[in-house]
Amino acid sequence: VAFDSVFTQPFTHSPFFPRQLCEFFSFCDGDQGSLLTYDFNLPQIRAQDRCTMISFHKETCLRAIATGLQKYDPFLLSVETSILSSNDQMTWVRSSAQRLAELVIHQLNVEFGISGVGDSELEVAVFDSVSKTDWNRQVNVHVTLRDFTRFMEKSSRALRFMSSVTNL
Repeated sequence: VAFDSVFTQPFTHSPFFPRQLCEFFSFCDGDQGSLLTYDFNLPQIRAQDRCTMISFHKETCLRAIATGLQKYDPFLLSVETSILSSNDQMTWVRSSAQRLAELVIHQLNVEFGISGVGDSELEVAVFDSVSKTDWNRQVNVHVTLRDFTRFMEKSSRALRFMSSVTNL
């Protein structure tokens, strides 16, 4: 799979896009305000990652995407083990994220001689995958997938922008 072809199709067209998550966890019509208190400090693409058109810097952006994808892996594994049904879809999401991380790291190696991200950059505490209540388990899954979706939306936007600049 070529690096450019990975992000030509938005990640949100996967079998696990936000509306399905909303329906699966029955959070659509209820008050989601309580979910805002759950902050696992999951990776996000921020201004300092320089992935926007205004301040774009390819190496910094690719490094942020690769690091973020690798940090999400244990969280996605926890989600995969928490969801009893639709596990094939979560397995697909996790393996796709791992493959994208590999491709981004390969791109960093080819263009900038960076063979991977350091272990210190990957230190992250995963929430207890054996939650005491079904509610906590569902919230952990929901918050992880919500934040991962946001991360992937910004990452795919940056990768598409990078591809369009390279192809000009």
